Amino acid sequence: MDWWREMFTLASWQAVQFAWEQADDVDDDVLHVWHALALSPGARVLDVPCGTGRIATRLRERGCIVVGIDATDAFVRFAHEAGMPVIRGDMRTQVVRPASFDAVMCWWGSFGYFDEDGNRAQAAAAAAALVPGGRFLIDTVVADSVLTDFTPEAEWDLGDVHVHETRVYDEEARRIVDTWTFTRGDVEESQTTSVRTYTVVELMELLSEVGFVTFQTFDEDLRPFQATADRLRLVATMPD
Repeated sequence: MDWWREMFTLASWQAVQFAWEQADDVDDDVLHVWHALALSPGARVLDVPCGTGRIATRLRERGCIVVGIDATDAFVRFAHEAGMPVIRGDMRTQVVRPASFDAVMCWWGSFGYFDEDGNRAQAAAAAAALVPGGRFLIDTVVADSVLTDFTPEAEWDLGDVHVHETRVYDEEARRIVDTWTFTRGDVEESQTTSVRTYTVVELMELLSEVGFVTFQTFDEDLRPFQATADRLRLVATMPD
């Protein structure tokens, strides 16, 4: 199910994404990326998918050389207007010169959209972009923690959009299937998404298959990951 082709073009979802530009946690996110990837001014960073460039533009302000990749035209235009180099492309394909980045980041649950071959291709594209010793940061939820305290329903407001989410876990496919309903004034839009939910071990095994050799696992506050964590922030490193 190529749900991502529709989800990110919904007017309501785009309003949510643009509202995230001003969310008060952005500075914390930038600091976590900076420290997890051991960045310094001049570091070459590939942000895929970059969305509106929420993190990437702030890394550029810190002196990094950042390029984004995203498949959604509206987000690519927004990031371009903010002065960031962005390539419109599919994150499963190698669209940058091999071994040209010190770090690659995949933020906020953007790994696992595809089938097993597609997810492996996404990881392989990240590996191919990295120099020897380069690092790949994935921020996601994992089965180790999310299934122990599974929340089947949530709702919140962001900007002028009310978001209602219901979700189920497909045990056979090992995917979380969400039904999203966005209400904005008198307009309501809905979309179903399906994301592969790996365990920490499964994710490291997949990354090992495409060339990564060492791994660090953190929680959402960059403390050592435990099953009580809300999120996993995994740093995978290529061989020197």
